[in-house]
Amino acid sequence: MILSMKANLILYCLRNRFFLPLLMLIALAISCRPVELYERQKNIPDGKWDWDEKLLYTLTIPDSATDYNIYAVIRHSASYPYRNIWLRIGLQGPGSDSVSFQNFNIPLASNDQWLGAGMNDVYERRVKLFGQPVRFQHTGQVLFSMQHIMREDPLPGLLQAGIRIEPAR
Repeated sequence: MILSMKANLILYCLRNRFFLPLLMLIALAISCRPVELYERQKNIPDGKWDWDEKLLYTLTIPDSATDYNIYAVIRHSASYPYRNIWLRIGLQGPGSDSVSFQNFNIPLASNDQWLGAGMNDVYERRVKLFGQPVRFQHTGQVLFSMQHIMREDPLPGLLQAGIRIEPAR
């Protein structure tokens, strides 16, 4: 009985040509909400990151009432010789003159398998930097700095490094 009701409903929808375009229009309207995110990547010349090379990123925070998740984004090749990378990240919030620094251990591999998304021999790993979302006290420009603090210099196999900020949900 229930199966025949579903079959009749499907046949009714297919016979009435207005239903399918209306359904597609509703699905399109629901799925087309803009994603608020801010992401900046910097290329690492020749795939070798020098220890004294700080990557700088400037992002605009439009809303001081929103909590944000902050991610480090690392794109590397399969020839990267380590399972992790240590980063020193600086943050200068809007309206602030001081920069706070924190060191992060970013795992890139587990059990001889690269983590993150990969295609051919290039892998991208996004890692949330703080356990809790961050709320900035003011709107405006935020300055991030990033440098590796690994022992090898220059550090081979790295293609890009970046910062991603998105509203916490």
